Amino acid sequence: MNAATSKGFWAWHVHHGILLEWCYDEQGRRDFIDNHKPPEERELRQRLFKKVQGELPEAYVKAREADDKAGEAYVKAGEAYDKAGEAYVKAREAYDKAWEACKEEILALHAKECPNCPWDGETIFPKPKDVK
Repeated sequence: MNAATSKGFWAWHVHHGILLEWCYDEQGRRDFIDNHKPPEERELRQRLFKKVQGELPEAYVKAREADDKAGEAYVKAGEAYDKAGEAYVKAREAYDKAWEACKEEILALHAKECPNCPWDGETIFPKPKDVK
């Protein structure tokens, strides 16, 4: 099982420390080698980088497919996480502005409902006045 697809192909020596991996763009990889790898490595990298011709074990191919699907899910989850983070930041900014706009009214309500409260604006356990 070794069919190349429009999304790539199996190749030997795509990277120097990995024997076999899926490659998405042959020309892009060759260009990268020519433009970004040390000159003394380029000929060897270009010569050894090639498409797999034989059949790879089905279990290995299916494991890569599962890895790709998990990777896609991970990326989507990351994107959703980033969007949720952005929404959280905006909501927190709105919340902070609302606090500033309503602070005096809230503090007055607190004073009425919690008489003799030790709240000092930061904690209900304020430091004694003589401690610095």
